[in-house]
Amino acid sequence: MRFIALVFVILVVGLLVGFSVTNAQSQVDINVFGQAYANVPVVVVIFYAFLAGMVFVLVFAVANEVVLRRRLHRERKTNEDLKKELDALRNYPISEENEQ
Repeated sequence: MRFIALVFVILVVGLLVGFSVTNAQSQVDINVFGQAYANVPVVVVIFYAFLAGMVFVLVFAVANEVVLRRRLHRERKTNEDLKKELDALRNYPISEENEQ
């Protein structure tokens, strides 16, 4: 799985570098939150968009990790309680019924 992820990252970085080299001289006008910027290189816009995407993915990944760790903690606690109950049942004395 890590190999596939590594190949994917290399592919994405390679495409970004290739796209940046071919569009190095292109410039655009952008408007960000009401602030206008003129003649910004496309490479800079792509870099900041990629960086913003990485930050959003990081935020969602951390939130997901917190939820999963909380669930794991709950399941471990439940498992521990069940083990204690099972040990108590194993040590419960067996009483034989008198034959009539």
